[in-house]
Amino acid sequence: MQFNIKLLAAPFIVLISLFYISFLFSSEIDRLKKEIDNIYFGNFIPVHKLHIILEKYNEIIHNGTTIKSNKKMIQKNWNFYSSQYKTDKERRIISKIDEEISFSFQANSDKYYKFIIKQINLLIEHEIYSASQQRKDFIERYEKVNQYLLYNKIFIIIFILIFISFIVFTIIKNNMKQEYLIAKYKQDSITDGLTQLYNRKYFDTLFNDITTISKENGWLSAFIMIDIDFFKQFNDTYGHDEGDSALKKVSKVLNTFDDEYEYTFRLGGEEFGILIFDTNIEDLKEKLNAFQEKIKDLNIPHSASATNILTISMGVVIINKQTYNNTSKELYKFADDKLYNSKENGRNQYTI
Repeated sequence: MQFNIKLLAAPFIVLISLFYISFLFSSEIDRLKKEIDNIYFGNFIPVHKLHIILEKYNEIIHNGTTIKSNKKMIQKNWNFYSSQYKTDKERRIISKIDEEISFSFQANSDKYYKFIIKQINLLIEHEIYSASQQRKDFIERYEKVNQYLLYNKIFIIIFILIFISFIVFTIIKNNMKQEYLIAKYKQDSITDGLTQLYNRKYFDTLFNDITTISKENGWLSAFIMIDIDFFKQFNDTYGHDEGDSALKKVSKVLNTFDDEYEYTFRLGGEEFGILIFDTNIEDLKEKLNAFQEKIKDLNIPHSASATNILTISMGVVIINKQTYNNTSKELYKFADDKLYNSKENGRNQYTI
C-alpha cells in the first residue's frame, strides 16, 4: 500500500508545485502591474493636470481672460492633482502652493500669477524627477523580482527532481526486493530444506512431462532412482544428526550436473531421483559408475553395511521410443522395480 501511495504522490506533488509556480508568477505580475499603474496615474496624469493649470494662468496673463472665468477649471484640475498619493515632503509643498493658488483667486496681479506659474513649473520638475526615481526604483525591484522568480523556479525544479528521484529509487528498490522475494519464494517452494536439492513437488511437475518433452524432441532420457543402502540402520547406529550430515554429503555428490537438462531431487527420506534429458546409454553408464565411486570415496563409516562404508543402490528407467507412451506412474514403477533388483542382488550397484 505504501508503494502505491508514493506512486500517486509523485504527480500530486508535481501538480502542487506547478500551481505554486503559477500563483507565484500571477501574484508578482499583478504587483508589477500595480506598480506600473501607480507610475502612470501617479505621475503622468497629475502632471498633465498641472500643465492645464499653467495654460489657464498663461491665458489670464497673455489673453486678457479673468481669473474668475478660469477659477473653476483651475480648482478642478488642482484638486485632482493634489488628491493623488504624495509623500510627506510633497504634501508640504503642495499645501503651500494650494494656499497660493487660493490667494491668486482674490489677487488681480499678473506678477502674482507669474509667481504661481513658477511654483507650478517647479512642481512639474519635481514630478518629472520623482517619476524618474520611481522608474529607477521600479526597474531595480523588477530585476529583483526576476531573480526571486528564477531562484524559486530553480528551487522548485530541484525539489521536484529530488522527489521524483526518491520515488524512482524507492520503486526500483521495492521492485528489486519484490523480485528477490518472489525468486526466493519460488526457489524455496521447489527446494528441499536439508539438502538444497529440488524437492518432490518439483520432481512431480517435471516427471509428468518427461515423456512428452522427450517425444517431441526425439530424445533418449533417463530417470534414476537412488536409495542409500541400510540407511535406517545407519541412523540407529550413529544417530539422526550424523544421518542428516550423510544425506548432505551424498546430495553434493549427486548434484554435480552442469547441464541445464539434468535435475537432482530428494524424493523423501534417503531416496533421491535424477532426471536426465537428451542423453545416451554410454554417457548414462559413465555417470552411474561415477556416482558409485564418488559415494565410496566419501568413506562414510557404516558398520551395519557389508562394505563398512556408506553406499548407494540405483534403478534406472530409459525414456525412448519404447516408453514414450507410458504414463509417469508406470515409469516410476519401472524405476522402483529396477532399484529393488539392485537391492536384491546385493546393493551398491545399479540396474538399467
